[in-house]
Amino acid sequence: MGSLAYSIAKADGAIQSEEKETIKNLAQKEFQLGDGDIEWIDQMFNKLEKANIPLEEAYNYALDTLEANRFHFDFTQSMKSKCISFMERVAEAFNETSVEERSIISRFKKDVQRF
Repeated sequence: MGSLAYSIAKADGAIQSEEKETIKNLAQKEFQLGDGDIEWIDQMFNKLEKANIPLEEAYNYALDTLEANRFHFDFTQSMKSKCISFMERVAEAFNETSVEERSIISRFKKDVQRF
């Protein structure tokens, strides 16, 4: 989720510290994550941000990670909907959802169906 959240946050340009906190809170609520999971998301997000990874690369990494782990997780339609909802909530968390954010979400809706 860290790289997916990063790709949405990166889509509108600057990433604010408040945005990162909101992302962690949304992830924790949406997926009922523990502290260790949130710490992992935080580390992933910070690593991508520090390296200034482009949006496209972060998005592709997220999909590759989902693909590699798809048999370890239950990618039911409900889980796919949760992932999409998470991305939409991240995009809506600060200001109006941008064209770039909507584009990433639309693309993810199609891409997640292959799992």
